[in-house]
Amino acid sequence: MQNKPTRHSRQTREPQHTIRIYMTNEEIQILQGLNPAQEAAVRDFQAPSLIVAGAGSGKTRVLTCRIAWMISQGVAPYSIMALTFTNKAAKEMRERITTLVGESRSRYIWMGTFHSVFLRILYNEVDKIGFQPNFTIYDTAQSESLIKSLIKEMQLSDEVYKPRDVHSRISLAKNNLVTYQSYESSAQLMEEDKKRRMPQFYQLYRNYCVRCKQNNAMDFDDLLLQTNILFRDHPEVLAKYRERFPYILVDEYQDTNYAQYLIVRSLAGSPNANICVVGDDAQSIYSFRGAKIENIFRFQRDFPSAHIYKLEQNYRSTQTIVDAANSIIKHNQHRIKKRVFSENSQGERIRVFRAYTEGEEAQMVANGIRAAHIADGGDDWSNIAILYRTNAQSRALEEALRKRDIPYRIFGGHSFYDRKEVKPLFPFGFGLSYTSFEYKNFKVNQIHSAKAKGIELLPILNEQKKIIDEIGYYKAQAITELLYTKGYITFDEYDKLTKINRQTFSPMYADLLPKTLEKSSEQS
Repeated sequence: MQNKPTRHSRQTREPQHTIRIYMTNEEIQILQGLNPAQEAAVRDFQAPSLIVAGAGSGKTRVLTCRIAWMISQGVAPYSIMALTFTNKAAKEMRERITTLVGESRSRYIWMGTFHSVFLRILYNEVDKIGFQPNFTIYDTAQSESLIKSLIKEMQLSDEVYKPRDVHSRISLAKNNLVTYQSYESSAQLMEEDKKRRMPQFYQLYRNYCVRCKQNNAMDFDDLLLQTNILFRDHPEVLAKYRERFPYILVDEYQDTNYAQYLIVRSLAGSPNANICVVGDDAQSIYSFRGAKIENIFRFQRDFPSAHIYKLEQNYRSTQTIVDAANSIIKHNQHRIKKRVFSENSQGERIRVFRAYTEGEEAQMVANGIRAAHIADGGDDWSNIAILYRTNAQSRALEEALRKRDIPYRIFGGHSFYDRKEVKPLFPFGFGLSYTSFEYKNFKVNQIHSAKAKGIELLPILNEQKKIIDEIGYYKAQAITELLYTKGYITFDEYDKLTKINRQTFSPMYADLLPKTLEKSSEQS
């Protein structure tokens, strides 16, 4: 049923700069709660658009409201292609759009990840590039298994040609649209492989692609590579999908690789196409996966008439966090200028600690978590998160958390203690420990008694230098952590004692892990 016009509370401006007083209930609902910058980005859809969305600025809401607004203005849902990076994001966006315009219309939008959307196209057109319609998709495990068998067939060393490394390099080549034929003809790539002591990589790449074709199979990266080949070699197919999808929207544009960029640009066609990309050059973190930050910078060159919208209000973070981020981002040599701000409270100051070892760093983190948990009333550990760059760092952090009986979960990886090579060591007493003799000599009772009597602790703490020389820095610091955790000493006293431990550091501590475990931790 068509919504009846109702009087809007304020005048709004159309993209054509005409004043409109009346809006439907559906339109009011779509625009409700948007700030001026967000509303402008939502309503102006009849031109190329670059939405520069700072962190926490509500970009997902803007993207979904823009699609809903387009539909409310008469755009056919089946003419809209919306590309995301995760299934979760696509599902969330579709649910929001359905809330605004109803399932009867939202169901026809072509929305999903790059790979899922282009898989739909390939299923319809794959016979044109030499595959059967019932082709299969290899996941990472299947691809690496095939590579492993090829390495064996070619009598290559799997220590030099490691299946995971070979698969990563093949993936990188495909995401840059380098076919095995182009790879073989590149003197530069051949030279690089020789330096990497993998001179037969090109043969392995070729054999892998040939075997996939024989098996009527594609891997994950082929979904992008083969779509590009399809559009390149069959312009009539490209023309069909250009006509089918005159409205294209892309999320997280700063994380697109070359293959994704070229597909999007090919589908858009005209420099005046109705294409909208959302992204933030300051949030590009996937260059190691082939993402090209240049894609967002060249958007204005590809589409000279593009309208630029900047979402600068951060709704998620405190002003302190936003100011800290701005102070770092401003040093980027190539960036799209924007001034991110927050109207939230100032927030706590950021604390920076410098540790001498990864063990000490983990201890500082664990102590901070324990203190924050107590200060927060001790209700919920899930309000606290630890971010680290590599999986190898989890070991030290897990040790520190376990000593303090702090529960934790690891996301996107595996616990160090769950690894198959680590589990068998537990029955043999694997782990950091200290004897009751060392604990007693560390003046625990004396410290506890002195606290109860209000006696100055520093003279007692100074005596620890002799103890540290006897048991080593790491065990001394572990006992210091125990004292603090059990409440025998305050944080200031813990800090003093930690400094004493550092000053009298004795490299007596031998790593408990065998070298094989160290190697395993670094590689994971």
